[in-house]
Amino acid sequence: MARTAIISDIHANLHALCAVMEDVQTEQCTDMVCLGDVVGYNAYPAECVDAIRSYNCPVVKGNHDAEVSNPANLNMNEMARMAMEWTRSRLNEDQLTWLARLQYMRIVRSQFTIVHSTLDQPKAWNYIINANDASSNFRRQFSPLCFHGHTHVPKVFYLDAASGRTYEDFPALERLYLDGESEFILNPNFKYFINVGSVGQPRDNDPRACYGIYDSDYKIVKIKRVVYDVQAASDAVRTVGLPDYLADRLLRGC
Repeated sequence: MARTAIISDIHANLHALCAVMEDVQTEQCTDMVCLGDVVGYNAYPAECVDAIRSYNCPVVKGNHDAEVSNPANLNMNEMARMAMEWTRSRLNEDQLTWLARLQYMRIVRSQFTIVHSTLDQPKAWNYIINANDASSNFRRQFSPLCFHGHTHVPKVFYLDAASGRTYEDFPALERLYLDGESEFILNPNFKYFINVGSVGQPRDNDPRACYGIYDSDYKIVKIKRVVYDVQAASDAVRTVGLPDYLADRLLRGC
């Protein structure tokens, strides 16, 4: 059995990360990958970096990881920039170097690809919102399956080889919003680009952490929510002096 946990957009939320890792054990995952944005917005950047490093798993670079380790004046709003400066002050040289050296994309066990944003322009940090956005990614996706993050919203896009058209698979995630998890079998005739949502700062109006699981034996993907102490995570944001807005949005899940 080969079950891989797919986590993304932790954003220094240690409470959420710990809850997800407990669930990963319950799900009997044998491997894990991280799709980036380990830091940013929340109260525990150093602790989350150390935790991800300790798992010794494949990790790709997110835009917050890139900016905190090598400031390039990305097009961030003032709130994000304030959190970025605070985050940078909490990381030591070794942690910053590790973030700086992360790759933008990786192929995992010759089975699937991981990237934070898109494969066609991984350093541009483009947001994939709909099927039209995803179509350009498929031109550079050479594996049948790719996982990504960045938008903090779970989505399933696929390219139908027969028609050459890209679609968003809405039914695949229906159960996620009804039951807290959704499982679907990959169609061998499709190429998939799947967003697993965010561990540490969901933005789909559900404050629970979100992550994915890929079963490579049965070609099944599961995306699920995990309950964690959101109030404690929100309180921690206020305690360290980050903007109240960042604390409040954890409670709203948006």
